[in-house]
Amino acid sequence: MVHFKNRYMVMEVFIDAGRGEPDPVILTQFNVTKVIRDSIQLNFGECGLAAPLDHCKVLNSKY
Repeated sequence: MVHFKNRYMVMEVFIDAGRGEPDPVILTQFNVTKVIRDSIQLNFGECGLAAPLDHCKVLNSKY
C-alpha cells in the first residue's frame, strides 16, 4: 500500500499601498500558482516541477 504525504504551505500576503507604482497588484489563484510553479522549476528543474503538479492547488480565503 502506498502512503501519500500531504504538505501544506500557508502564506499571508501584505501589499504596500504606498509603493508608488500606478498599476495595482492583482492576486488570483492563477497568478499565485504560476509564481509557485516558476519557482519550483527554477530551483528544482523540470523533473522537480513534474512531481508536485498533480497535487498543487491554491486555495483562496477572503475575510
